[in-house]
Amino acid sequence: MIQLDGEIEKIKNEFADAADLIVLRFKAMGVGCAFVWADGIIDKEVFELNIVRPLKTSRKKIKSQDILAFLNERTRPTTPIKEAEPGEVPDIVAAGDIALLVDGAPSAYIFSERKYAVRAIAEPPVSNVLRGPREGFVEDMKTNMTMLRRRLRTPKLRMTVKTVGRLSGTAVCVVHIDGVADPKVVAEVGRKIEAIDIDGVVEAAYIARHLEDDNRSLFEQVGSTEKPDIAMAKLLEGRVAVVVDGSPVVLTVPFVMFEHLQSSEDYYIKSYRATLLRCIRVMALAIAIFLPAAYVALQEFQYQMFPLKFLITIMNSVYGIPLTPTLEMLVVLTVFEILSEASVRMPRYIGTALSIVGALILGNIAVSAGLLSMPTVLIISVSTIGMYCVPDEANTASVLRLTFVAVAGVLGLLGVMLGAVALIAYLADLRNFGTSYLAPFAPALTPDWKDAFFKGSVTEQTTRPYSVPTRNRRRMK
Repeated sequence: MIQLDGEIEKIKNEFADAADLIVLRFKAMGVGCAFVWADGIIDKEVFELNIVRPLKTSRKKIKSQDILAFLNERTRPTTPIKEAEPGEVPDIVAAGDIALLVDGAPSAYIFSERKYAVRAIAEPPVSNVLRGPREGFVEDMKTNMTMLRRRLRTPKLRMTVKTVGRLSGTAVCVVHIDGVADPKVVAEVGRKIEAIDIDGVVEAAYIARHLEDDNRSLFEQVGSTEKPDIAMAKLLEGRVAVVVDGSPVVLTVPFVMFEHLQSSEDYYIKSYRATLLRCIRVMALAIAIFLPAAYVALQEFQYQMFPLKFLITIMNSVYGIPLTPTLEMLVVLTVFEILSEASVRMPRYIGTALSIVGALILGNIAVSAGLLSMPTVLIISVSTIGMYCVPDEANTASVLRLTFVAVAGVLGLLGVMLGAVALIAYLADLRNFGTSYLAPFAPALTPDWKDAFFKGSVTEQTTRPYSVPTRNRRRMK
């Protein structure tokens, strides 16, 4: 039985008289009552008109076992009323719900009328497209779930909400299509999320690290997207999505590396153009990682492999440079990384000026002063541009580029080739949720090649990818 004064005192002690804790005491149903909620989280208009006012105008005495029926009859909540133990009230109030305490009642009654400021739906800053949907996910989980439900209008779309974080109590929603997604993958995702024991989840990346089989790997093993159309396409392929409250990023598993080389726009344009763009992305990523290392290796060890006229040009450019080729390349890489980080962190109206000053003025002065050579600056510029042709791989590519330059400075071109072979072997061995990271090429899944380097027409993709476990392989008759 609830003793009203005692329960209110316990709640206030639990919150330590927090400034946003509101306790509204009144008399209804012939006994003392109190609403308890956190200010700023609820819809006050709905709360006042549909719940508070109908109860305050009632003077009829109600037995404790009939309170819930009376509340359902008298009030007009937008969500079903729930019952909770008095000891659960502080956590419920902290989560944003309203608790009704009735003196002498066996339990507390919970109303959920949450309403708080949410960022408007807009196009994500990274996933810009010339053609296709432009709306992106926001930080509110319910809004993101609604955007997925609006696109997948089927009762087979399953959404299971779990709570992660001892202090944050972050809601995490596991989404899949029943009859399409592999039940083993769905169960494994749920098991990994339930096993997370952490004080708080700030962003979806916290969940992603726990979903990875090898969280020390340099490579992302969990897909991420900020666009509902991409998440929908992955769900239709048999993947499982994870929506995290407070994050505009939706995670997807299983994940393969080639997903980073794809773009949603590939599916909205002609397949010939999409194929060309994918080949360009692959070439740009290879140039970004290996071009600086190849230049250092050839200049340090195998300079005879340069064409004669090109070698003369290089020798004239590097004459008088005080640094070795390897050290010079590392210095330029470091300077470019500093400029890149500064351009991201600086205010937008200063970022453009910073890029111009750093890339043009400083680079030109360094070359004119004989501190750096023009070919080195040119190669790093081309490498950096190529790296951002695949922005999802930019962080990994920047680390690999630096590593291969160091290897090239010690072992030459042979070291670069051995490093490339070791990298490919490592990627081929990397697996997540039963899927190979290099699928559909290692292992060779030839039916999936129509959506790899070469983009086949939509009418040709009659089956779901074989690299993704699924219960229903056929997607088109």
